[in-house]
Amino acid sequence: MSTRGLDLNTRLWGSPWVSQALNAEAVYGTVLTAGLISAFAAYNPGLVMLIARTVGTVAVFWAAHVYAEIVGNRDLNWRDSVREALQRSAGLLWALIVPVTCLAAAALLGLTADAAVDVALWGATVTLAVLGWWAARQRRAGRWAKLGTAAGTAGLGVALIALKALVH
Repeated sequence: MSTRGLDLNTRLWGSPWVSQALNAEAVYGTVLTAGLISAFAAYNPGLVMLIARTVGTVAVFWAAHVYAEIVGNRDLNWRDSVREALQRSAGLLWALIVPVTCLAAAALLGLTADAAVDVALWGATVTLAVLGWWAARQRRAGRWAKLGTAAGTAGLGVALIALKALVH
């Protein structure tokens, strides 16, 4: 995609912190974040506590993932292993941005906790669709494959929304 000399692919893929964050860990992190929001919301902790619990739990998962990557990557020296683990695992942290921002915005707008959770889950679903579209786009897939991949990853978010409806 090029707009007035700005080549989005080159710019994004030139930055390892962005390009490597748009990966399986981002999908996993988005599903994890949405699932945690849904599960923690069942206890009615209030939006501030819901955000804190979600961010804290994802941070622990991220740290465990980084550690597991470092321990498991025996082909690189220590410094390179740490750098690669941090870059690969960044998607878990990036995954917090949309759902947590949705929760915070809903709180600022005075929405109920239940409505805020719904907004966050739909935000996560849109994020999953974008990640699916991006993955197919990077493989130079056709329009239908992009739509199918986006729908498939978004389906994970819809499944979480359905589970929330069943449980709450």
